[in-house]
Amino acid sequence: GMDMGFSPQELKAMVLTNFLGNFTREQERPDFRMSGGNMSVSEAGSPYFIFANLYKFQNNITSDNWPITNRIFEAYLKNQSEDMMASRMRNMTGMSEDEMANIALQDSSFAEILADPKQKKIIDNVIKLKGDVLFSMIQWKAGEEEFADYLTDLLNNNKFKNIEFEEFDREINEEFGIELTPIMENWFQMKKLPGYIFSPVNAVKVKTEDMIKTKVSFAVTNFSDTEGVIKITFRLGDFGGRGGGGFGMGGPGADNSINEVIYLDAHQTKEVSYLLDADPRMITLNTMTSQNIPQVITNGFRDIEEDLKAEAIEGEKILEIPVTVALPNEIIVDNEDPEFEFTTQDDESLLQKWLISEDENSSRYSGYNNWHPPSNWTLTTNSEFFGEYIRSGYYIKSGDGSLKAKWNVPLVESGYYDVYYYLYKSRDFRRGRGGRGGGRGDQNGEYNFIIHHDDGPEDVTLEFNSAESGWNHLGSYYFSPDTALIELSNKSELRTINADAVKLVKL
Repeated sequence: GMDMGFSPQELKAMVLTNFLGNFTREQERPDFRMSGGNMSVSEAGSPYFIFANLYKFQNNITSDNWPITNRIFEAYLKNQSEDMMASRMRNMTGMSEDEMANIALQDSSFAEILADPKQKKIIDNVIKLKGDVLFSMIQWKAGEEEFADYLTDLLNNNKFKNIEFEEFDREINEEFGIELTPIMENWFQMKKLPGYIFSPVNAVKVKTEDMIKTKVSFAVTNFSDTEGVIKITFRLGDFGGRGGGGFGMGGPGADNSINEVIYLDAHQTKEVSYLLDADPRMITLNTMTSQNIPQVITNGFRDIEEDLKAEAIEGEKILEIPVTVALPNEIIVDNEDPEFEFTTQDDESLLQKWLISEDENSSRYSGYNNWHPPSNWTLTTNSEFFGEYIRSGYYIKSGDGSLKAKWNVPLVESGYYDVYYYLYKSRDFRRGRGGRGGGRGDQNGEYNFIIHHDDGPEDVTLEFNSAESGWNHLGSYYFSPDTALIELSNKSELRTINADAVKLVKL
């Protein structure tokens, strides 16, 4: 019945892995609850988490100037084993506590947040993020494997002893030529955060001298005035590693994952490539503290094909041209732009308003609840939505077509334009699990548009089942200079309609 085709040995391994996970997960399994039509997810700390026995009860870094140093270092070490499932949970809750901490850091320095009692709820998340950034920066400058080996020796040689920060600083300087004190001072007081624009992630199979490998590559621009680091995690479909290299710093359960760090100076663009021995299932781009929302971007891989022209090389290359989301002949209006608007209705009963607490609506972005979608356009985020550094969209329960999302696209030249719409399809839909009861029935439906061009309004239908995740062509139309209006109604056989971005391309 429930063995899903696994062999007895595989089932035993899964049971053992699940048991060991009780000791390697900092949080217990999430508790999912429905309240006022919204889903909430809560987690409690796991009493069996083994990390305290490996660091907290054995090592301690002391500092008179920065007494928070030990907690920062502890948070960094713990974060190396963080589960990639966190990004899936945050899709249901709207915004994780890490993201709320990141937004707080967009407005306040670390020192200011530590001194603000109103930030008590997210203080542990702020410490984790800031610690991750600090030590990831040091890790990149020192060399990833070298820094990992150094930390292992440092902790082993100082078990049940206090490590003075000044001594730690001196050793880091002697070993790697890095001075921690000026980094720490700037790190505590700085309010500027980096921000990144990513190109699409490309994965192809390439031939090397002795085997077929998977090459994953993308470009990224740091458009801000300050330096930044990005943590890259590959989750492999098989146990495997890098061609010609070992794993990055890992934690429990990291046998089938690879961790990398990218450093970008202010206004710098890099193209990065990695060669993997095994096919990756997923890549996670963790911007940690940044202007990006969501701060963690995930990309899944399916059916990776061989590219005979691709070079089997890996590494970083600095580019002169920054990453952009639009080509010179393209005009894009996103839901975050002022040219986007939508209509609403007030049909909530008094009881519904009482049931929905203020706390659940305090965040600008809500969770994505496909089982019980909202009756009005509601703003949410997901790394698979379109966006420069804020990847968001609106979603709504399907209805009679009276509620519309509108994109007012400014045009300066008359002529024919191709019109595209950016469609978000969750991974569950693409795997065929989108329907009620796990079937495919909920994919049978359409998006209904009204395109206002020079010959008048025209109804256009996009069939969801056959549409691509991403840009979909709606047709070619003649527009005069001024504003092209594209409307999307909530009329559909689908349960949920998403409003994201439209694109016009001059022919």
